[in-house]
Amino acid sequence: MLDVITMGEVMVQFNACTNGPLRHVNYFEKHAAGAEANFAIGMSRLGFKVGFITRVSNDEFGKYIFNLLRSEGLDVSRVKVDPKARNGIYFIQRNYPIPGRSSVIYYRKGSAASRISVNDIDPEYVKQANLFHLTGITPALSESCREASLKALNIASQSGVKISIDTNIRLGLWSKEEAKKTLTPMLKKANIVLIEPQDAEILIGKRKPKEIAEEILSMGVEIVAVKLGADGAVAYTQTEEAKKPAYKVPIVDVIGAGDAFAAGFISSLMRGKSLEEALEIGNAAGALVVTVRGDFENMPSPEDIKKFLAAQRKETIILR
Repeated sequence: MLDVITMGEVMVQFNACTNGPLRHVNYFEKHAAGAEANFAIGMSRLGFKVGFITRVSNDEFGKYIFNLLRSEGLDVSRVKVDPKARNGIYFIQRNYPIPGRSSVIYYRKGSAASRISVNDIDPEYVKQANLFHLTGITPALSESCREASLKALNIASQSGVKISIDTNIRLGLWSKEEAKKTLTPMLKKANIVLIEPQDAEILIGKRKPKEIAEEILSMGVEIVAVKLGADGAVAYTQTEEAKKPAYKVPIVDVIGAGDAFAAGFISSLMRGKSLEEALEIGNAAGALVVTVRGDFENMPSPEDIKKFLAAQRKETIILR
């Protein structure tokens, strides 16, 4: 029995060791990342049993990713090795051209994960979970990924498995029109939706958090969290509203913060915590992730979260 199942692409990341344009960067760190993998690892570290559906290449990068997922405690029984495709890779350019922001250069077209198909979705595997999580990235990778995403969502919906969707629109993968056409119907199947104002503007033509939440809640969604970056996050149900500011921490690389927030927020809801507590824990997880290079390396455990929040309250923390 698994608590959470998710699906998506895991890429090899080359993260610049120095700031500035990549043409002047000589050294990179190798990491692995992908929105769903970041979320899955975050949930695993927070104490949940997590299954992951993907395809990886049959080469050293594919072996690296497979072993990494397994080492993080994920169930990899649905990670397929595809001998006909390479793994996607991408490069992180930091603090250029906008200080405090990272940009991403992808080399992922035709990747192993883009070949995920409906045949990779085992109904019995999906049905066993308490929650199925999807982001807007996976259905944007290819038509077969879109079909597989819909199949998984339909199985979960019809089986009473809770569904969470993080919109995560990447306009480098598809157009605004394609994103709206595909993702809006998917939102209607979700119990929990995480979204940013720029995504909401594409999907429903709104940018104000309360208006965003009202529109999405009217679709039958139970909980909506609007991620506001440096301003924190706000969450809504039909009867509640909660807002929490972001924590101020030294920023090294902001990529992965939203996935960490998702893991912290959703894991808290699954443990019966209030909206306010879930936002607090989600923001704490996001804050920790941005202090290092790499998307999930600083994904916290419950004890890490406890210490971080205690420090924010100026409590005495014993570290040794």
